[in-house]
Amino acid sequence: MNNTSVRLLNLTGILAGILLIIAHLLNYGSGEYGTVLGNLLVFAAHALLVFTFLGIFAFQAERNGFLGLAMILGVVGNIIVTAVVFVEIAQASAGDFSKVFNTPATQPIYTFGPLLFVLGMILLGISIIRGKVLPAYSGYLLLAGTIIFALASVFVHHQSLIEVIGSIFTGIGFIAVGIHALKKVQDASIKTNQTFD
Repeated sequence: MNNTSVRLLNLTGILAGILLIIAHLLNYGSGEYGTVLGNLLVFAAHALLVFTFLGIFAFQAERNGFLGLAMILGVVGNIIVTAVVFVEIAQASAGDFSKVFNTPATQPIYTFGPLLFVLGMILLGISIIRGKVLPAYSGYLLLAGTIIFALASVFVHHQSLIEVIGSIFTGIGFIAVGIHALKKVQDASIKTNQTFD
């Protein structure tokens, strides 16, 4: 893997993780639609996560195996989630746009897009744990965060709090992946400098 790909993973992983945590803290207790700023940060985080997924896939290279499917499901689900969050930004800023999700064309997208993302995240966590290229604890954090976040739709009375907890686990998992990628770049740079000294 080249240094540019590793730097991309480093930058997007850390930034997306930080944005996820801040966004859900901003949306905590703000009602059904969240805040405009919180939803904008969620949107930005998910846009960055597309590159993070690709970076993780490239970083683990041949160790992905069958679990490379996580990248495909994660990216497709993430793109759809980004579209859903765009509507949530409109809801937070101008009112009820929930009818957007109730048409025969959009209902399957609204229902299955987030499920694809959750499945992709679960497979991504497993692939990180099994790949032994990135720290296993980051995979466990991503798994825990995804499962906790998914539980928010079951426990609707505590949804906002559960989403914050899930985003903290997930965010720290992505930050850990990004920091590990940064260390790899620094280690490679030190070895290169020692070779030419």
